Amino acid sequence: MPLTTSFYKSAIPRGTYRHYKNKLYRVFGTVTDSETEEDLVLYAPLGQTAGEARLWVRPLSMFTETVMTEKGAVPRFAFVEAFSDFTEGDN
Repeated sequence: MPLTTSFYKSAIPRGTYRHYKNKLYRVFGTVTDSETEEDLVLYAPLGQTAGEARLWVRPLSMFTETVMTEKGAVPRFAFVEAFSDFTEGDN
């Protein structure tokens, strides 16, 4: 059976998010830390080449927090658009 994201529950919508510093990221969903059971967001920068591809995690509470900038308070990551489900091996 192929691995699909629809099989897993996520605390935030999967899709493209814009970081407050303007870089785009693909959010795959939330995962749970095995030691603390803290919810973490699993994401990757868009536009990576195969040689630089990396996945990142950040605590859900930090991912969804508001940060102060020159323009005032803004979300650390802002939802841009959803992406369709993917299966293992998709790019």
